[in-house]
Amino acid sequence: MWDGRCPVCGSGEVVDAGTLTVSGARMQVTVEHASLCTLCGHLELAIPQPALVRLYPPGVRYLTRALRDQLRQRRRLRRRYSGLAT
Repeated sequence: MWDGRCPVCGSGEVVDAGTLTVSGARMQVTVEHASLCTLCGHLELAIPQPALVRLYPPGVRYLTRALRDQLRQRRRLRRRYSGLAT
């Protein structure tokens, strides 16, 4: 995962962790490989692809509120003007 140095602090004090179980609000994932910087505590995980697909299905976009409102407004305008074309 890393080239032997921490990407946050640049320290060479990085240890590889074995199998970890990470629990979250939406699911629990078993991670095969993780790296931990003992100096700053930065933890990097390799989450299995099937778990990521379950969490974030294809086609689902997590948008900011402003972008979501902008897309909603575009849809409204499209519907409004599509009725005028006929």
